[in-house]
Amino acid sequence: MSTIKYHTLRIDTMNSSSGFFAGANIQKGRQSQSFINEGFGTIKGQHNKVNISTGTVKKKS
Repeated sequence: MSTIKYHTLRIDTMNSSSGFFAGANIQKGRQSQSFINEGFGTIKGQHNKVNISTGTVKKKS
């Protein structure tokens, strides 16, 4: 088993999916999910200018 010792610990923000556990803990009912949505497109032609480019990702069911 590993041991980590801190001289000080400062937590600036706790979100609804965050948790801080100290000591001998068993976390029950906690889960985490992560999604990355990426896209790639092209602009064709000559002398094109892009202003305030936005994109939309549609989630498949």
